[in-house]
Amino acid sequence: MNQLVRKDLETYVPMAVVNINQAKRRKSFNFSRSKLPALMAVLLLCYLAVAFSSQFSSLAAMQRDVRSIEQEVQELKQKNASLREELQNIQSDAYVEKTARDKLGLVKPGETRVVPLPAGTQLPKIQAPAADNNVSAE
Repeated sequence: MNQLVRKDLETYVPMAVVNINQAKRRKSFNFSRSKLPALMAVLLLCYLAVAFSSQFSSLAAMQRDVRSIEQEVQELKQKNASLREELQNIQSDAYVEKTARDKLGLVKPGETRVVPLPAGTQLPKIQAPAADNNVSAE
């Protein structure tokens, strides 16, 4: 019986070793030893880098737009201030008087308007009225 046990053990021992070897071959993919987690981490980092860079570029573009709009607002405020000042000047009495004199040719009562003529302009001679042409209301 000893031989049978021994024989059985000899047959079983090599079978157990074979089964262990087959199990190792079947289980050749070891997640902790594989490069898959590292590859996934690299891909995730690449995705995050691309996403952040696109967000930062759009943020920079928006900041440029904000600066240009702020500059335009400042220019418009300056233009608005100059227009308000011009409106105030136009509504003043001095401007109205100057415009009436320059553009419309108006004069104040008691003033005589003098119009300068260019040099070399010939005017017809005007004769003074005769004393006997006076109309009397006799």
